[in-house]
Amino acid sequence: MAWAAAGAVLLGIVLAGLVLTLRPVRAGEGPVAGTARYVAGAVDTARAREAPVRRESLRAGQDVTFTEPELNALLGRTKAGERSNVRLAEGRVQLAHVLAWPAKVRPVLQARAVPVRAGAGWALQVREAYLGGLALHRLPVLAEVAWQESLEPLLPPELRAALPAARELEVAGATLRLRRP
Repeated sequence: MAWAAAGAVLLGIVLAGLVLTLRPVRAGEGPVAGTARYVAGAVDTARAREAPVRRESLRAGQDVTFTEPELNALLGRTKAGERSNVRLAEGRVQLAHVLAWPAKVRPVLQARAVPVRAGAGWALQVREAYLGGLALHRLPVLAEVAWQESLEPLLPPELRAALPAARELEVAGATLRLRRP
């Protein structure tokens, strides 16, 4: 009897997670209580042409300021039908990955991270993470796994490598400033 009850509870949790994952994520500005929002960052091909210059500056150990279009131009390539996007706002970095599933449903895996001191350098720490409408940050282990395994690898490798040795990391408006020692 106890096994049946435990199985029913587990099945309910799995079904609720699936429903929330497949629930459409609304696009648009501003928070709405009880919903997950996806706001895409700017993509500007003219400004994105400067992205390789920023990458070289990172490799050379210089201070660098990225804009949303530049970061979006540097995001790692994804599989066909999937796309990634960065948005910089309110002192946070939103990194989102739109998944391509076999059905017409396209869940969005997204996280909002803030710059935090990590030893002598800096890191991006997840504050919110969603898979569709499922709030992964309510279970911090899931949010960290989603960030470290799926989203953080999408950031340019030069940027990830520069964070631990950075003197300062700041998100101001739609720019990300990285100062090196």
